[in-house]
Amino acid sequence: MERRPDREGMILLNVLLVVAMASVTVLIMVAGQDIELQRSARLRDVAQASAYARAGELSAITSLRRDGIVAAGTDNLAEPWAALSQTSIAIPRGRFALTIEDEQARFNLNALAGGQSGPIDLFQRIGASAGVAPEILVRISTVVRIAGPLTDDRLLIASGVSTADLLRLRPFVTILPPEAEINLNTVGEPLLALMLNDPDRARELIVQRKRVGYLVPADLAAVGSSPQGTGFTSDHFRTVTAVSVGDVEQVMTSRLTRTASAGGVDVVVTDRTPGL
Repeated sequence: MERRPDREGMILLNVLLVVAMASVTVLIMVAGQDIELQRSARLRDVAQASAYARAGELSAITSLRRDGIVAAGTDNLAEPWAALSQTSIAIPRGRFALTIEDEQARFNLNALAGGQSGPIDLFQRIGASAGVAPEILVRISTVVRIAGPLTDDRLLIASGVSTADLLRLRPFVTILPPEAEINLNTVGEPLLALMLNDPDRARELIVQRKRVGYLVPADLAAVGSSPQGTGFTSDHFRTVTAVSVGDVEQVMTSRLTRTASAGGVDVVVTDRTPGL
């Protein structure tokens, strides 16, 4: 029987359509598998980054607990816990960095709750140095006295204090339980100068602290000053762990509180802010 050209053309066309459909199906399956592999790889990287971040936090907890047992009388920047801060280092497929800071190296806003002139005067000097308007400083002091002690800055923001003003104050102030004093062994020279209202005496104390590693009451007596609301130890710390694994970047901020009792020393996480 003689084959018709148009029939052969239709057969060829059908074959091509079947091949094309099969190719598309294969491509869809391959693409789906590729997406699933990428998703699995990202989940693996997220898990690894979280594990590194938690390990950084745990190392800080362990070091602070040990410090509270063997050196309860002082917390200073020459101790092992302060040396934990790690500049960015290489880890498998990424980077790791850890910082730990003493939150009691800054002025505690809850010190304003009692209305004493000493903390109020110091806060006014801090605000002036940070470039915050006097009326904003009065507003902050009023909120703390009426609604304090504060646990965060939400009431301050609700009262009309701008985020920009809070950022200006951040290098100098923090929000901690009312009993938390400024640690003279970790406070920075700019704040110490405002506390003493004398940059020269502040510089003298910082030099002495760097030379020995810490300050004692006799050092304050030597410069003729003993600022109100200060001490030589701390119970409140903050860690920031920055980790990158593959394409995943994670920064975890943890606030740690250390307590001592007859049962021993404990360090607990009071707040944790993970983020990708």
